Amino acid sequence: KHVDRIGIFGSGTQGRMQLLYLNSIVPCRDVVVWGRHEENLKAYKEDLEPKGYTIHTTLDAGEVASSCNLIVMATPSKKPLLSADDIRQGTHITAMGSDTPDKIELDPEILGKADLVVADSIQQCLSRGEIFQAIQAECLVKENVVELGHVIAGNAARRSSEQQITVADLTGVAVQDIQISKAVFEKLNG
Repeated sequence: KHVDRIGIFGSGTQGRMQLLYLNSIVPCRDVVVWGRHEENLKAYKEDLEPKGYTIHTTLDAGEVASSCNLIVMATPSKKPLLSADDIRQGTHITAMGSDTPDKIELDPEILGKADLVVADSIQQCLSRGEIFQAIQAECLVKENVVELGHVIAGNAARRSSEQQITVADLTGVAVQDIQISKAVFEKLNG
């Protein structure tokens, strides 16, 4: 997938970590960061621009959706930050902030309109996260969700067109978190 611009929701530590993690797999360095506080956005920009990124900051969530085709959600929001009408064709969203039943970052209709919805754990996503919220809102049915492990193994559908809207709902699976931590540790200790 060609990435025109990366959108990050969350100007704190999690938002920084997610952008840095993408560094090894996405060559794009043009980033729009959404946050609630100007001072946090300024610090984000000052921290990451010296690392080779061009950082644009905004308090307007719609600006991220209208200009980015890769969006990472990393907030503890309890109300949707993005509307289905804001999402353009070809956008991929990784939603990882909604890890409890009361958190929500995406309008449930986004998952209903997505061509592919992936869960880190379907069982877990039935009780929390964006998938849980979309099923509760009757915008999505469980049968239209695929599990990340099956996608990685090549046993489930993947993005088949640059025009598809895709969503990955990551609510936090311990074994995956351990493997990610291990990979980061090994990279740092080379």
